[in-house]
Amino acid sequence: MERARLHLPDDIRPGGRDLFLTPNTMKYLYHNLAGCRFLHSFILAAALGKTVQAQGPVGHFDHLVSVQVSGAEIIAANPAGTLLAYTDAGGEQVGFLNIANPAAPAAVASIAVAGEPTSVAITPNGRWALAVVHGTPDHLAIFDLNNLALPPVIKNLGGQPDSIAISPDGRYAAIAIENERDESLNAGLMPQMPAGFLTIVDLVGAPAAWGLRDVGLTGIANRFPSDPEPEFVDINASNEVAVTLQENNHIAIVNLVNGAIIRHFPAGTVTHAADLHNDGQISFTDTLTNARREPDAIGWTPNGRLFTANEGDYAVDGAPIGGRGFTLFSATGAVEFDCGAAMEMELAAAGLYDDTRSGGKGSEAEGIEIGEYHNHTFLFVGMERGSAVAVYQLNGGKDKTKFIQILETGSRPEGLLAIPARGLFVTANEGDGTIDIFKGAPGSP
Repeated sequence: MERARLHLPDDIRPGGRDLFLTPNTMKYLYHNLAGCRFLHSFILAAALGKTVQAQGPVGHFDHLVSVQVSGAEIIAANPAGTLLAYTDAGGEQVGFLNIANPAAPAAVASIAVAGEPTSVAITPNGRWALAVVHGTPDHLAIFDLNNLALPPVIKNLGGQPDSIAISPDGRYAAIAIENERDESLNAGLMPQMPAGFLTIVDLVGAPAAWGLRDVGLTGIANRFPSDPEPEFVDINASNEVAVTLQENNHIAIVNLVNGAIIRHFPAGTVTHAADLHNDGQISFTDTLTNARREPDAIGWTPNGRLFTANEGDYAVDGAPIGGRGFTLFSATGAVEFDCGAAMEMELAAAGLYDDTRSGGKGSEAEGIEIGEYHNHTFLFVGMERGSAVAVYQLNGGKDKTKFIQILETGSRPEGLLAIPARGLFVTANEGDGTIDIFKGAPGSP
């Protein structure tokens, strides 16, 4: 009978001696210590037959490798953090990448999906990858990760999807059906029908039996109540999904169990220093005044708050848009913190601020990811026009942010992914079709 070798350091097992686990022992520990994330990650790695070394607290992230693929936008990982799934809209396919050795990723498969995949997620049990696809018809493609040679199970959707997320307990998936407006129609003015909505997938039984429920989001935002255009979704441990209605500058919270809208609130505006001129001079001496945040990505913190990446989008009316940073909201919608100009100043200090974007939406904060690495929680904010990610450590019950570093990525990072069990952070960069892998390390950058 094979045994997995687990090396434990002195502070966990005196002398740092090797511990050998039989398959039955691993199975017992996995199921009975599932609430202990620290041991859980070791059991997962040991079950893969690998020798693993306990990591110290992560203090910063170092670039490990950049991988060129045919296209990469949104990215997901299996629970062990050894397999990545990514969307390739241009190639109309979903790609799979083996990162068992994160320094030497290896392509596994690229599977056609009859349309443009817009987002992908993997179930917490590691069995299924779910990709939402804008095609004819729009659909959900479900891949069996135990056998990628099998054709995906297809579920038709009622409109054009944007993002998908799966609940931590694996019971639900939530899909933002954006039904994005045609910007060539009537100069891109909203409203444009059909209206977008939220789709809830009940992940019970085999995929063929999964049921879909639609939740209407009209009538809650003040700007375009008939045209919500939901953009991004994220789910907390209470099976509540936060949904951004980007062009409406609004956020909704929906109960996945019964499909009820729990609450909703406007994202508001920002006024702060900024560089507003494409003049070859990087100077944060102008004032961005009453700019609608219009957030794209949103993420729950472990303390039940919400971070948004304030990209901006609806410029048709000529008003200032895009907060050029990120905001922390309470669960009820109160603004608890906004970074103002600080993030773009750090980007400029790193030599990555693009002054040609100053007259538009600046660095366009677009992506949000939050990950708990041992006892440290990190916030990652992707900047589409900065080709970079800002990293912050969250401290205290109010999720206060401490700037850590700027990570340079490939062109236009779209997907951000924390893999705490392996101390990794990954970006999918739609501008040049690359995937960047970063490795957590102790201490300051």
